[in-house]
Amino acid sequence: MSCGCGTTGDTGSGCGCSISSSSTANCPSCGATGRKVSALTIQSQFKKETLEHYTNNADKFNFCTNPTCPFIYYDDSGSIIIHQDEIKSKVTIKNDDPSTPLCYCKKLLKSDFYKMVEDKVPDIADKIKTIISEGKSFCEKSNPKGVCCTEDVKLFLAKHGLAWEETGSSGCCG
Repeated sequence: MSCGCGTTGDTGSGCGCSISSSSTANCPSCGATGRKVSALTIQSQFKKETLEHYTNNADKFNFCTNPTCPFIYYDDSGSIIIHQDEIKSKVTIKNDDPSTPLCYCKKLLKSDFYKMVEDKVPDIADKIKTIISEGKSFCEKSNPKGVCCTEDVKLFLAKHGLAWEETGSSGCCG
């Protein structure tokens, strides 16, 4: 199934979302290999006052993939760094707040997952896959990583003892 992002590329999971390539510049804070993000992602994620400073550099940013690093984005030279308070969205892999999105397009929050656990909803992984796969998606704009959220959802579920492949159905992107 496709998540309907409307972008091109392949993540290898059948999502159809734009693939982000590894950055050639490592994060200046933690040294992790980042992900290149598009100007569209930057324009959608930066707060207005942040974007005003970097409009001409919007196509030169990378997302830091280290969950414990305080940097969200950094430019190719490592001289510009962007923190959580400079962007609009809370970042799934860097934020434990229950109001942090698991799926940005469908507005599925970590608190929704915790509610499913509390309510003892059966087949939570399948329920989440169904939510993610319904309707159109706009991952490149809505997700700070600029790609489909499936990778982060899988990691989040695994952290809570649930496998994405719990019942073998393919879901949105995997």
